[in-house]
Amino acid sequence: MNSRRIGIGIAVLVGLVILFFVGKQLIPQANKKPNQAQIKQGEKKTEAPARQVAQLLHQACQYAESVGIDTTRYSSKSNVSEDKLANVLLEIRYGKKPSRMAFSGLRETIDSAWAAEADPTTLAKISTFVPYKQLIGHYNRLQKQSVTNPAVADSLRLIRQTLNFYRYINRFDPDQFVLVNIPAGELNVFDRTGNRLLPMQVISGKPDKQTPCMATYIQDIVMYPYWNVPRNIALEEMLPRMKRNLAYIYNQNLQILDAKNHEVDPEDIDWDNLSATNFPYRVRQASGCENSLGLLKFNLANPLAIYLHDTNSRDLFASTTDHWRSHGCVRVQKPVELANLVLGTKTFDAEFMNKCLIDQKPRTLAIPKPFPVFIVYNVADVDSTGKLRFYKDVYALDK
Repeated sequence: MNSRRIGIGIAVLVGLVILFFVGKQLIPQANKKPNQAQIKQGEKKTEAPARQVAQLLHQACQYAESVGIDTTRYSSKSNVSEDKLANVLLEIRYGKKPSRMAFSGLRETIDSAWAAEADPTTLAKISTFVPYKQLIGHYNRLQKQSVTNPAVADSLRLIRQTLNFYRYINRFDPDQFVLVNIPAGELNVFDRTGNRLLPMQVISGKPDKQTPCMATYIQDIVMYPYWNVPRNIALEEMLPRMKRNLAYIYNQNLQILDAKNHEVDPEDIDWDNLSATNFPYRVRQASGCENSLGLLKFNLANPLAIYLHDTNSRDLFASTTDHWRSHGCVRVQKPVELANLVLGTKTFDAEFMNKCLIDQKPRTLAIPKPFPVFIVYNVADVDSTGKLRFYKDVYALDK
Protein backbone atom coordinates (compact mmCIF):
# COMPACT_ATOMS: atom_id res chain seq x y z
CA MET A 1 0.00 0.00 0.00
CA ASN A 2 2.78 2.36 0.96
CA SER A 3 4.75 1.50 -2.13
CA ARG A 4 1.70 2.27 -4.25
CA ARG A 5 1.35 5.72 -2.65
CA ILE A 6 5.01 6.38 -3.17
CA GLY A 7 4.72 5.50 -6.87
CA ILE A 8 1.73 7.76 -7.34
CA GLY A 9 3.61 10.65 -5.64
CA ILE A 10 6.62 10.15 -7.84
CA ALA A 11 4.41 10.14 -10.95
CA VAL A 12 2.72 13.39 -9.90
CA LEU A 13 6.08 15.04 -9.21
CA VAL A 14 7.46 13.98 -12.59
CA GLY A 15 4.33 15.32 -14.28
CA LEU A 16 4.69 18.67 -12.56
CA VAL A 17 8.33 18.93 -13.62
CA ILE A 18 7.39 18.12 -17.23
CA LEU A 19 4.60 20.72 -17.17
CA PHE A 20 7.04 23.31 -15.79
CA PHE A 21 9.56 22.87 -18.57
CA VAL A 22 6.94 22.61 -21.34
CA GLY A 23 5.22 25.75 -20.08
CA LYS A 24 8.53 27.58 -19.97
CA GLN A 25 8.95 26.89 -23.69
CA LEU A 26 5.37 27.66 -24.71
CA ILE A 27 4.90 30.95 -22.85
CA PRO A 28 7.58 32.97 -24.86
CA GLN A 29 6.14 31.63 -28.11
CA ALA A 30 2.71 32.78 -27.04
CA ASN A 31 4.16 36.18 -26.19
CA LYS A 32 5.82 36.45 -29.58
CA LYS A 33 2.58 36.15 -31.50
CA PRO A 34 1.04 39.39 -30.15
CA ASN A 35 4.31 41.24 -30.87
CA GLN A 36 4.25 40.14 -34.50
CA ALA A 37 0.63 41.19 -34.74
CA GLN A 38 1.53 44.56 -33.31
CA ILE A 39 4.29 44.95 -35.91
CA LYS A 40 1.89 44.20 -38.72
CA GLN A 41 -0.56 46.75 -37.36
CA GLY A 42 2.25 49.31 -37.19
CA GLU A 43 3.19 48.60 -40.77
CA LYS A 44 -0.38 49.19 -41.85
CA LYS A 45 -0.41 52.48 -39.96
CA THR A 46 2.80 53.67 -41.70
CA GLU A 47 1.66 52.46 -45.11
CA ALA A 48 -1.34 54.80 -45.13
CA PRO A 49 0.67 58.06 -44.66
CA ALA A 50 3.29 56.84 -47.18
CA ARG A 51 0.62 56.28 -49.79
CA GLN A 52 -0.81 59.71 -48.99
CA VAL A 53 2.60 61.39 -49.40
CA ALA A 54 3.11 59.57 -52.70
CA GLN A 55 -0.28 60.74 -53.93
CA LEU A 56 0.38 64.35 -52.87
CA LEU A 57 3.82 64.24 -54.49
CA HIS A 58 2.29 62.97 -57.71
CA GLN A 59 -0.28 65.80 -57.71
CA ALA A 60 2.42 68.40 -56.96
CA CYS A 61 4.64 67.08 -59.77
CA GLN A 62 1.77 67.18 -62.23
CA TYR A 63 1.19 70.85 -61.46
CA ALA A 64 4.93 71.59 -61.46
CA GLU A 65 5.23 70.19 -64.98
CA SER A 66 2.39 72.43 -66.13
CA VAL A 67 4.33 75.53 -65.01
CA GLY A 68 7.62 74.50 -66.61
CA ILE A 69 9.44 72.76 -63.76
CA ASP A 70 11.60 69.71 -64.47
CA THR A 71 10.24 67.10 -62.05
CA THR A 72 12.55 64.19 -62.91
CA ARG A 73 14.44 64.65 -59.63
CA TYR A 74 11.19 64.52 -57.66
CA SER A 75 9.21 61.77 -59.36
CA SER A 76 11.20 58.65 -58.40
CA LYS A 77 8.69 56.14 -56.99
CA SER A 78 11.39 54.30 -55.05
CA ASN A 79 12.27 57.28 -52.90
CA VAL A 80 9.08 59.03 -51.81
CA SER A 81 9.42 61.29 -48.78
CA GLU A 82 7.89 64.31 -47.13
CA ASP A 83 11.15 66.21 -47.75
CA LYS A 84 10.86 65.59 -51.48
CA LEU A 85 7.24 66.79 -51.42
CA ALA A 86 8.29 69.92 -49.53
CA ASN A 87 11.08 70.63 -52.02
CA VAL A 88 8.83 70.47 -55.08
CA LEU A 89 6.22 72.66 -53.35
CA LEU A 90 8.85 75.25 -52.44
CA GLU A 91 10.16 75.32 -56.01
CA ILE A 92 6.63 75.84 -57.31
CA ARG A 93 6.30 78.88 -55.08
CA TYR A 94 9.83 80.31 -54.98
CA GLY A 95 11.62 78.92 -58.02
CA LYS A 96 15.38 78.53 -58.24
CA LYS A 97 17.98 81.28 -58.33
CA PRO A 98 18.51 82.17 -62.03
CA SER A 99 21.93 81.01 -63.18
CA ARG A 100 22.77 84.36 -64.80
CA MET A 101 22.47 86.45 -61.63
CA ALA A 102 25.85 88.18 -61.30
CA PHE A 103 24.81 89.81 -58.03
CA SER A 104 22.00 89.45 -55.53
CA GLY A 105 21.69 92.16 -52.90
CA LEU A 106 18.10 91.53 -51.83
CA ARG A 107 17.26 89.59 -48.70
CA GLU A 108 15.38 86.39 -49.43
CA THR A 109 12.42 85.35 -47.28
CA ILE A 110 11.30 81.76 -47.85
CA ASP A 111 8.49 80.37 -45.71
CA SER A 112 9.60 76.75 -45.46
CA ALA A 113 6.80 75.95 -43.02
CA TRP A 114 4.25 76.73 -45.72
CA ALA A 115 5.10 73.50 -47.57
CA ALA A 116 3.91 71.38 -44.63
CA GLU A 117 0.40 72.81 -44.91
CA ALA A 118 0.15 73.44 -48.66
CA ASP A 119 -2.61 71.70 -50.59
CA PRO A 120 -1.32 70.43 -53.97
CA THR A 121 -4.85 70.69 -55.40
CA THR A 122 -4.90 74.48 -54.94
CA LEU A 123 -1.40 75.38 -56.19
CA ALA A 124 -2.81 77.40 -59.10
CA LYS A 125 -4.03 79.97 -56.57
CA ILE A 126 -0.55 80.70 -55.20
CA SER A 127 0.37 83.38 -57.73
CA THR A 128 -1.75 86.39 -58.63
CA PHE A 129 0.97 87.88 -60.86
CA VAL A 130 -0.78 88.34 -64.20
CA PRO A 131 2.22 88.06 -66.59
CA TYR A 132 3.19 84.78 -64.93
CA LYS A 133 -0.29 83.33 -65.35
CA GLN A 134 -0.42 84.51 -68.97
CA LEU A 135 2.94 82.93 -69.69
CA ILE A 136 1.77 79.62 -68.17
CA GLY A 137 -1.15 79.66 -70.61
CA HIS A 138 1.22 80.09 -73.57
CA TYR A 139 3.52 77.38 -72.20
CA ASN A 140 0.74 74.81 -71.98
CA ARG A 141 -0.52 75.73 -75.45
CA LEU A 142 2.92 75.22 -76.99
CA GLN A 143 3.50 72.07 -74.99
CA LYS A 144 0.50 70.47 -76.69
CA GLN A 145 1.91 71.52 -80.08
CA SER A 146 5.30 69.99 -79.26
CA VAL A 147 3.81 66.50 -79.72
CA THR A 148 3.63 67.07 -83.47
CA ASN A 149 6.19 69.87 -83.78
CA PRO A 150 9.57 69.12 -82.10
CA ALA A 151 10.87 72.58 -83.08
CA VAL A 152 8.68 74.06 -80.35
CA ALA A 153 11.00 72.54 -77.71
CA ASP A 154 13.41 75.49 -77.88
CA SER A 155 10.59 77.97 -77.34
CA LEU A 156 9.43 75.96 -74.33
CA ARG A 157 12.95 76.08 -72.88
CA LEU A 158 13.06 79.87 -73.13
CA ILE A 159 9.62 80.21 -71.55
CA ARG A 160 10.65 77.93 -68.67
CA GLN A 161 13.54 80.27 -67.85
CA THR A 162 11.20 83.24 -67.57
CA LEU A 163 8.60 81.30 -65.56
CA ASN A 164 11.32 80.36 -63.09
CA PHE A 165 12.35 84.01 -62.79
CA TYR A 166 8.80 85.09 -61.96
CA ARG A 167 8.67 82.44 -59.23
CA TYR A 168 12.05 83.65 -57.94
CA ILE A 169 10.57 87.11 -57.32
CA ASN A 170 8.33 85.55 -54.65
CA ARG A 171 11.43 85.14 -52.47
CA PHE A 172 11.32 88.90 -51.89
CA ASP A 173 7.55 89.56 -51.83
CA PRO A 174 7.86 93.18 -53.09
CA ASP A 175 4.87 95.54 -53.18
CA GLN A 176 6.41 97.22 -56.24
CA PHE A 177 9.60 96.59 -58.17
CA VAL A 178 11.53 97.69 -61.25
CA LEU A 179 12.10 95.05 -63.91
CA VAL A 180 14.64 95.73 -66.66
CA ASN A 181 14.55 93.11 -69.41
CA ILE A 182 17.69 93.51 -71.50
CA PRO A 183 16.60 91.66 -74.69
CA ALA A 184 13.27 93.55 -74.73
CA GLY A 185 14.96 96.93 -74.25
CA GLU A 186 12.25 97.71 -71.71
CA LEU A 187 11.78 98.75 -68.11
CA ASN A 188 8.54 98.15 -66.25
CA VAL A 189 7.50 98.97 -62.72
CA PHE A 190 5.16 96.23 -61.50
CA ASP A 191 2.95 95.94 -58.45
CA ARG A 192 2.45 92.58 -56.73
CA THR A 193 -0.46 91.62 -59.03
CA GLY A 194 1.49 92.34 -62.22
CA ASN A 195 0.05 95.73 -63.16
CA ARG A 196 2.50 97.74 -65.27
CA LEU A 197 2.74 101.08 -63.49
CA LEU A 198 5.41 102.76 -65.61
CA PRO A 199 6.54 101.07 -68.85
CA MET A 200 9.41 102.67 -70.75
CA GLN A 201 12.30 101.97 -73.08
CA VAL A 202 15.87 101.51 -71.88
CA ILE A 203 19.31 101.43 -73.45
CA SER A 204 21.64 98.86 -71.91
CA GLY A 205 25.13 97.52 -72.55
CA LYS A 206 26.61 96.68 -75.93
CA PRO A 207 27.30 93.00 -76.67
CA ASP A 208 30.96 93.57 -75.75
CA LYS A 209 29.99 95.66 -72.67
CA GLN A 210 27.13 93.55 -71.38
CA THR A 211 24.84 94.75 -68.63
CA PRO A 212 24.99 92.09 -65.87
CA CYS A 213 21.85 90.50 -64.46
CA MET A 214 21.18 91.25 -60.80
CA ALA A 215 18.63 91.45 -58.01
CA THR A 216 19.28 94.69 -56.18
CA TYR A 217 17.58 97.90 -55.06
CA ILE A 218 17.66 101.65 -55.55
CA GLN A 219 19.54 103.21 -52.64
CA ASP A 220 18.98 106.87 -53.47
CA ILE A 221 18.61 109.33 -56.35
CA VAL A 222 21.16 111.96 -57.36
CA MET A 223 20.19 115.23 -59.05
CA TYR A 224 22.78 116.73 -61.39
CA PRO A 225 25.22 113.83 -60.91
CA TYR A 226 28.87 113.77 -61.77
CA TRP A 227 29.97 110.99 -64.07
CA ASN A 228 32.97 109.36 -62.48
CA VAL A 229 34.41 107.83 -65.61
CA PRO A 230 35.35 104.15 -65.15
CA ARG A 231 39.10 103.75 -65.41
CA ASN A 232 38.98 101.42 -68.41
CA ILE A 233 36.91 103.97 -70.36
CA ALA A 234 39.22 106.81 -69.29
CA LEU A 235 42.34 104.93 -70.41
CA GLU A 236 41.08 103.15 -73.52
CA GLU A 237 38.76 105.77 -75.02
CA MET A 238 39.47 109.18 -73.51
CA LEU A 239 43.21 109.31 -72.91
CA PRO A 240 44.19 109.02 -76.61
CA ARG A 241 41.77 111.84 -77.49
CA MET A 242 42.95 114.06 -74.64
CA LYS A 243 46.57 113.59 -75.69
CA ARG A 244 45.75 114.49 -79.29
CA ASN A 245 43.77 117.62 -78.45
CA LEU A 246 43.06 119.21 -75.08
CA ALA A 247 39.93 120.78 -76.57
CA TYR A 248 38.31 117.36 -76.10
CA ILE A 249 38.53 117.84 -72.33
CA TYR A 250 36.78 121.21 -72.40
CA ASN A 251 34.17 120.19 -74.98
CA GLN A 252 33.15 117.21 -72.86
CA ASN A 253 33.23 119.16 -69.57
CA LEU A 254 35.78 116.74 -68.19
CA GLN A 255 37.71 117.30 -64.99
CA ILE A 256 41.10 115.78 -64.21
CA LEU A 257 41.47 114.89 -60.52
CA ASP A 258 44.63 113.92 -58.65
CA ALA A 259 45.02 111.30 -55.93
CA LYS A 260 43.70 113.76 -53.34
CA ASN A 261 40.59 114.43 -55.42
CA HIS A 262 41.78 117.93 -56.32
CA GLU A 263 41.09 119.25 -59.81
CA VAL A 264 44.21 119.66 -61.96
CA ASP A 265 44.54 122.18 -64.79
CA PRO A 266 44.97 120.18 -68.03
CA GLU A 267 47.51 122.76 -69.24
CA ASP A 268 49.82 121.85 -66.34
CA ILE A 269 49.94 118.13 -67.19
CA ASP A 270 52.80 116.56 -69.12
CA TRP A 271 50.61 114.60 -71.52
CA ASP A 272 53.51 113.28 -73.60
CA ASN A 273 54.74 111.15 -70.70
CA LEU A 274 51.31 109.71 -69.85
CA SER A 275 50.12 106.30 -70.97
CA ALA A 276 47.59 103.64 -70.04
CA THR A 277 50.13 102.20 -67.59
CA ASN A 278 51.17 105.60 -66.27
CA PHE A 279 48.11 107.72 -65.57
CA PRO A 280 47.92 108.91 -61.94
CA TYR A 281 44.66 110.79 -62.44
CA ARG A 282 40.95 110.20 -62.30
CA VAL A 283 38.55 111.58 -64.91
CA ARG A 284 35.16 113.04 -63.98
CA GLN A 285 32.52 114.70 -66.12
CA ALA A 286 30.99 117.82 -64.57
CA SER A 287 27.27 117.90 -63.88
CA GLY A 288 24.89 119.60 -66.28
CA CYS A 289 22.94 119.12 -69.51
CA GLU A 290 25.89 117.55 -71.34
CA ASN A 291 26.66 115.02 -68.65
CA SER A 292 26.41 111.47 -69.96
CA LEU A 293 24.24 110.53 -66.97
CA GLY A 294 21.82 113.36 -67.68
CA LEU A 295 20.13 115.10 -64.77
CA LEU A 296 19.11 112.11 -62.63
CA LYS A 297 20.99 109.03 -61.48
CA PHE A 298 19.48 106.08 -59.60
CA ASN A 299 22.14 104.48 -57.41
CA LEU A 300 21.85 100.69 -57.23
CA ALA A 301 23.40 98.57 -54.49
CA ASN A 302 26.03 96.43 -56.25
CA PRO A 303 29.82 96.09 -56.54
CA LEU A 304 29.76 96.24 -60.36
CA ALA A 305 29.28 100.02 -60.73
CA ILE A 306 25.95 99.52 -62.52
CA TYR A 307 23.11 102.03 -62.09
CA LEU A 308 20.08 103.50 -63.85
CA HIS A 309 20.32 107.03 -65.22
CA ASP A 310 19.02 109.73 -67.49
CA THR A 311 21.01 110.53 -70.64
CA ASN A 312 22.10 113.58 -72.60
CA SER A 313 21.08 111.72 -75.77
CA ARG A 314 17.35 111.30 -75.13
CA ASP A 315 16.59 111.43 -78.84
CA LEU A 316 18.02 107.91 -79.18
CA PHE A 317 14.82 106.45 -77.75
CA ALA A 318 12.90 107.77 -80.75
CA SER A 319 15.56 107.75 -83.46
CA THR A 320 16.92 104.19 -83.21
CA THR A 321 15.91 100.63 -82.45
CA ASP A 322 19.41 99.85 -81.19
CA HIS A 323 18.82 99.69 -77.44
CA TRP A 324 22.16 98.03 -76.64
CA ARG A 325 24.84 100.70 -76.93
CA SER A 326 25.94 101.72 -73.42
CA HIS A 327 29.04 100.69 -71.47
CA GLY A 328 26.91 98.55 -69.15
CA CYS A 329 24.71 100.94 -67.19
CA VAL A 330 21.03 101.38 -68.07
CA ARG A 331 19.69 104.61 -69.58
CA VAL A 332 16.00 105.13 -68.84
CA GLN A 333 13.49 106.91 -71.05
CA LYS A 334 11.37 108.45 -68.27
CA PRO A 335 13.70 109.43 -65.41
CA VAL A 336 11.39 112.08 -63.91
CA GLU A 337 8.40 109.74 -63.73
CA LEU A 338 10.56 106.96 -62.28
CA ALA A 339 12.05 109.29 -59.66
CA ASN A 340 8.62 110.54 -58.58
CA LEU A 341 7.32 106.97 -58.27
CA VAL A 342 10.31 105.79 -56.24
CA LEU A 343 10.20 108.88 -54.00
CA GLY A 344 6.48 108.44 -53.48
CA THR A 345 5.77 112.10 -54.19
CA LYS A 346 5.82 114.47 -57.17
CA THR A 347 9.26 115.92 -56.54
CA PHE A 348 9.97 116.81 -60.19
CA ASP A 349 7.64 118.47 -62.66
CA ALA A 350 7.58 117.99 -66.42
CA GLU A 351 9.81 121.04 -66.95
CA PHE A 352 12.67 119.75 -64.83
CA MET A 353 14.36 118.08 -67.78
CA ASN A 354 14.20 121.28 -69.85
CA LYS A 355 15.45 123.77 -67.26
CA CYS A 356 18.97 122.43 -67.04
CA LEU A 357 20.23 124.85 -64.43
CA ILE A 358 23.91 125.76 -64.71
CA ASP A 359 26.60 125.49 -62.04
CA GLN A 360 24.65 122.83 -60.13
CA LYS A 361 26.36 120.51 -57.69
CA PRO A 362 25.17 116.93 -57.22
CA ARG A 363 22.41 116.57 -54.65
CA THR A 364 21.42 113.22 -53.18
CA LEU A 365 17.76 112.55 -52.44
CA ALA A 366 16.87 109.92 -49.84
CA ILE A 367 14.04 107.55 -50.75
CA PRO A 368 11.40 106.28 -48.28
CA LYS A 369 12.65 102.68 -48.47
CA PRO A 370 14.89 100.57 -50.74
CA PHE A 371 13.14 99.98 -54.06
CA PRO A 372 13.75 96.49 -55.54
CA VAL A 373 15.27 96.29 -59.02
CA PHE A 374 15.68 93.16 -61.14
CA ILE A 375 17.87 93.32 -64.24
CA VAL A 376 17.21 90.16 -66.24
CA TYR A 377 17.82 88.50 -69.58
CA ASN A 378 14.46 86.98 -70.57
CA VAL A 379 14.24 86.28 -74.30
CA ALA A 380 10.67 84.95 -73.93
CA ASP A 381 7.98 86.95 -72.13
CA VAL A 382 4.52 88.46 -72.53
CA ASP A 383 3.93 92.09 -73.51
CA SER A 384 1.38 94.50 -72.03
CA THR A 385 -1.43 92.86 -74.02
CA GLY A 386 -0.54 89.35 -72.83
CA LYS A 387 0.89 88.38 -76.21
CA LEU A 388 3.82 85.96 -76.21
CA ARG A 389 6.99 87.64 -77.44
CA PHE A 390 10.43 86.29 -78.31
CA TYR A 391 13.05 89.03 -78.27
CA LYS A 392 16.41 89.21 -80.00
CA ASP A 393 19.15 87.28 -78.21
CA VAL A 394 21.43 90.33 -78.34
CA TYR A 395 24.16 88.81 -76.15
CA ALA A 396 23.90 85.36 -77.78
CA LEU A 397 23.35 83.74 -74.39
CA ASP A 398 20.51 81.42 -75.35
CA LYS A 399 21.91 79.66 -78.40
